[in-house]
Amino acid sequence: MKEKATLDNTTCKKNLRTAFIMLNLSRLQLLHELSVLGTISAVARSLNLTRPAVSQQLSLLEKELGLVLFERSGRGVRWTSAGERLLAGIGGILQAVNEVEADLARTAQTVTGDLRIAAFGSAAATIIPQAITQLAKQHPSLEIFFNEMEPGDGLKATATKQVDIAIVDDLTGTENFAHQLDFQPLYIDPFKAVVSVDHRLAGTGRKSVELWELAQEKWALNQSAIGYQTFIVNACHAEGYTPQIMSSCRNIAATLEFVRTGSFVTVLPGLATHNILLDPDFRCLDLRPVTQRRLFSAFAKGSKARPAISAALEAFEHACSIFIDHR
Repeated sequence: MKEKATLDNTTCKKNLRTAFIMLNLSRLQLLHELSVLGTISAVARSLNLTRPAVSQQLSLLEKELGLVLFERSGRGVRWTSAGERLLAGIGGILQAVNEVEADLARTAQTVTGDLRIAAFGSAAATIIPQAITQLAKQHPSLEIFFNEMEPGDGLKATATKQVDIAIVDDLTGTENFAHQLDFQPLYIDPFKAVVSVDHRLAGTGRKSVELWELAQEKWALNQSAIGYQTFIVNACHAEGYTPQIMSSCRNIAATLEFVRTGSFVTVLPGLATHNILLDPDFRCLDLRPVTQRRLFSAFAKGSKARPAISAALEAFEHACSIFIDHR
């Protein structure tokens, strides 16, 4: 059994201090990505590398240190004490690198380069187009790329520098990324009940509905967003019932077609109902008690001063102000 990891504590600390001075930054980044993504295969896919290439670089990192940093465990890895110590220090190194890059970028006269953005579906259909339009007008030299991702994937992509900034929500565990990412509050998004115009709850002049009033209804829910579905089910449990989910769809459009029949109800975030408000077949009702999620912009620690990130944050906030006014 290889037990270089059991070197005495003093030797381990000395080797780790040496690592921060001498090691190749790209290998430290690989180790960081492994801690976020969980498997060597996932790291290889995210970086468009082969699995053996990633393994070779990680093995070289261990050889340079004279320490075992992790052990294979099933499909994932189990970190040694030395690996955990090294990971704790990598965060500070990567933040310092981000700060240097941001300082260099600020010397430019214009906001240039690439900006990679990620957001989940309802933000992609509302906030993002408005924000990208503003960015394109104000900073024509900025190349903007967008990928739709669920919040959990957006967090991982931002932590591994596959994207520069992501819009996420508090329905997904952001606390696991607190040492890698900064979060800026962006928007409070109240949930709404959506029924067909012929439904009994769509009475003339009715503006809101109590969540318990949906206890006997047949529900249609979008199952592709696990955090959202879990949140809604838990909210119903707090009102004393389990929703009768009779339709589990993989997108909002299909969910709404079930609601359109008049036999189903659903509950959606306010941003997801923005275009529904224009459809005469539906009624969107405020939910009581107030049930809401919070949206955040997530970006790597040390990168906020980068002009493209600052511009994106400003554009996101401006776009959100439009939807607050029409909420």
